[in-house]
Amino acid sequence: MKLFYRAFMAILFVNLIFVGAANAQKLKGEWKLVQAKQDGKAVVFKDEIKTTAVFGKENRMSGNAGCNRYSTTYTLENTKKIRFEPIISTKMACLDDDFMKQESTFFSVMEKVEKYKIKGNHLTFFDDSKQNVLKFARVYKRNS
Repeated sequence: MKLFYRAFMAILFVNLIFVGAANAQKLKGEWKLVQAKQDGKAVVFKDEIKTTAVFGKENRMSGNAGCNRYSTTYTLENTKKIRFEPIISTKMACLDDDFMKQESTFFSVMEKVEKYKIKGNHLTFFDDSKQNVLKFARVYKRNS
C-alpha cells in the first residue's frame, strides 16, 4: 500500500510540474493591454499609451506601463490561478498627467489579479470576485 501511495504522489507531482510548465509556455511572449476595469467600471486607456506585459523566462513578467518600465515574477498555482510578486518599476516623471493616471490604474489593478484565462489571442486577468479586470491581446512580431 505504501508503494502504491508513493507512486501515486510521484505521478501527481510530475503532472503538476508539467501542467504549470505548459501553462507558463502559453503565457510566453508580448501582450498589449486592450481593456481595463477598476471597481467594476471600464477604464478608458488612451490608444497612444502602449501598456504591455511580456512573459519571459523563469516566470518573469515585465513591460511598459505607459511612462515607466516594470518587472515582477509570478507563480502559477494551478491551471487558472496566478500570483504576482510586488511590482518594481522605474520612476521617471511623465509630462502628461493621463500617462501617470493610466500607469497608476494599471499597477493598482495588477495588485488585485488572482486568476487568468487565455482564449484565442487574448489573455484576461480576473480579481478575487471573478470580474475580468485586464484584457490583453497577443502581439505578433513581423519578420523584417
